[in-house]
Amino acid sequence: MADGIYVMRLESPEIARAARPAHFVNVQTDDGLSPFLRRPLSILNTDVEAGWIEIYYDVIGPGTERLETAVAGESLDLIGPLGTAFEPPTPHTLLVGGGVGIVPLAFLAWHSPNERNAMTLLFGAATERRMPDLARIAPGDLKTILATDDGSVAHHGFITELIEQHLQKETTILTCGPHRMMARVAEIAEASGVGCYASLENHMACGFGACVGCVVEYKDHEREDRRYRRVCIEGPVVNAHEIVW
Repeated sequence: MADGIYVMRLESPEIARAARPAHFVNVQTDDGLSPFLRRPLSILNTDVEAGWIEIYYDVIGPGTERLETAVAGESLDLIGPLGTAFEPPTPHTLLVGGGVGIVPLAFLAWHSPNERNAMTLLFGAATERRMPDLARIAPGDLKTILATDDGSVAHHGFITELIEQHLQKETTILTCGPHRMMARVAEIAEASGVGCYASLENHMACGFGACVGCVVEYKDHEREDRRYRRVCIEGPVVNAHEIVW
């Protein structure tokens, strides 16, 4: 889809039937003991009738390098769908994504055809080489605004710089991408008085709460043992105004 970025289609009827936007699968990428931990990958799209799901990944280490070399006919071990999902779109939904954070936002757009005309996608990448083929990734009728950090495509700068000009009275922001980007999105949303929900990208090694390796801190908690909560169980979608960035 772009430099180092791939889409893989997997036959998995059970996951295809159950998956919702922002759900993820934990993929075993090793052929022995290394890399031992699974890789959490968000689901890009599904086709229930055909029984497939698509995952989108950036090749950055031995686990994703193993995915890059997979060929048709091979099998992968998946656990999923896992996590919480985005709620249905509001009267105006602003989708703010960066990098591989396009995935849950595109999934929501694909599966909300009746609300798509009330959505706007703001998407940023580092350079033109890292900008995916959005005609393949997102619906063609989704209003989309682009930015690149180096100005090689569209707006020169961070995608967060364009948020305020696209806010409406009843906007809700949904965001996914690098941590610093989402923190800035949450800051802008809070200052503007609009709701904001983030699909976090913490590394979720087990995916079902056993390893406690993906916790995030909450601002308010009724008990000390609720100060930190597992993203894989109570996320990845969280209220961006409730967590400590």
